[in-house]
Amino acid sequence: MKMNIRFGVVLVLSASFSVHAADYVTTIGGPQYTNPNNGAQVTGSITFSDWGFVGPGGRTAADFDNVNGFGNGMLDPANPAFCLANPAACGIGQQQHVVTNDADGLSAENPYTVYASLTNNPVFTNANIDAVTTFYKWAFNSAGGSAFSNMLIDLDGDYHVAKNDMKFEFYNVLKYRQVGTVGSVPDQDWKNSLAFHPYALTDGKGWCGSVDASHPAALEAMAGQITFDVAFDVYFNMGDIDNDGIDNYSYMNTEIVRNFQMRSYGDLHIDVTTSLGDRQIMDARAIVNNTSPTHPMYTLSSTPSIGPEMPVDESYYNTVSFMGGGVTDYNKNCIVNNVYWNNFGTQGVNFGPGIDKIARLIDMPQGPNFDADCATAGGVVQNHAFSEYAFILRADGSRFIDWFDEATYGPNPRTVDTDGDGVFDYADNCTNVANPNQQDTDADNYGNACDGDFDNNNVVSATDLGLFKQMFFTTGDVEADMNGDQIVNALDLGLFKASFFGTPGPSGTAQ
Repeated sequence: MKMNIRFGVVLVLSASFSVHAADYVTTIGGPQYTNPNNGAQVTGSITFSDWGFVGPGGRTAADFDNVNGFGNGMLDPANPAFCLANPAACGIGQQQHVVTNDADGLSAENPYTVYASLTNNPVFTNANIDAVTTFYKWAFNSAGGSAFSNMLIDLDGDYHVAKNDMKFEFYNVLKYRQVGTVGSVPDQDWKNSLAFHPYALTDGKGWCGSVDASHPAALEAMAGQITFDVAFDVYFNMGDIDNDGIDNYSYMNTEIVRNFQMRSYGDLHIDVTTSLGDRQIMDARAIVNNTSPTHPMYTLSSTPSIGPEMPVDESYYNTVSFMGGGVTDYNKNCIVNNVYWNNFGTQGVNFGPGIDKIARLIDMPQGPNFDADCATAGGVVQNHAFSEYAFILRADGSRFIDWFDEATYGPNPRTVDTDGDGVFDYADNCTNVANPNQQDTDADNYGNACDGDFDNNNVVSATDLGLFKQMFFTTGDVEADMNGDQIVNALDLGLFKASFFGTPGPSGTAQ
């Protein structure tokens, strides 16, 4: 069975490029993947292909730890108020937040067959699963509005995201849209009989390569990664049993994934067979920040083009996807429950959707004394109810730069207008010469006002002078009309002379 999983978590990071792509393979097996009922093992692998991306300081897809600690060591994760108010004083270079978007149908993956009930009925064939969370064979759309706040990035590119700043929506609806051949089930929004409430159990860490970009706010291809422990409270939808117009949910179990990894670049391939012989094959491809998901490089059959060819697209500025995957195991977890006061005035464990069931994890080794050791530590044992299930979590979203250290990075290039012509430098085809009309006769992304290179050999020379003479006194949209008055005359000759033996530009739109 082939399926895809997407999840409502989005972060925006950036990275540099390398020509040497690598695959990172995780082999599935061992005691944590051994079925206690029959002694058989889960087998297979998870493969991540990095497209040649390299993080700040040469970090790879396998690296998540901070370089030289986070910031200058002043951040107190338990009490971050001072550093949030004074980021530069704590060695922080950027602060961002991200919010997931609703599905837009621009899926990079091939259509899959998925299900939206425990009975596997109906069967949703050829599904566009854009922005979908799928667990084993059940699918849900990642709802817009999940948010990561107070995302801190230090000058080394290290990430710190507090677990309480990662907030996720409730996942219970599949927005089924068919692709290609029409199946027997029409397009519809379907409430799954299962529902999930995800939440982070630990702070997130990783790397953000925007420190390698020309500016954190630049329109450049950016990518990166983060890791944290995550829980999924699983609920069964009982329907509107009390006739109040709202579905009722019964808590089933909590699934815990340790060291969950999410990246905004690369390909992910999962090929895992359960202990009962059920093969699970899943694929996903990330959409790099600031790039167009409609570009041919994002089809699964293509090999991504890395480097200057990355499809940076103004219309997708500050949009990104993030993805990760794994397989649930049989390991026990020692947890501390959240508690609440119910409507009857008694204290009990909160199993309702929307509030985290687990307050924290207690780390201890697996072994024959795990249950007793957990009780001694003040915890309770949490077992998996859905062991051996593969998943890929993926979503699209938008980032917002709340603050950056201007003393380090300089002003936002998207708000600078050096020549005062009303066009910001990033979109100005002549950043140092005022040309509000942006005339560019030869369409080489250098405006006429700063482009005396008429033969396009990247230098203004005697050859260009000869071409200028041929255009003298001509009218209309002419390359040699450098002042934009629709005639080539002595005024343009003065501008041409000023550029002689130089190069065209500078231009914010030329690559």
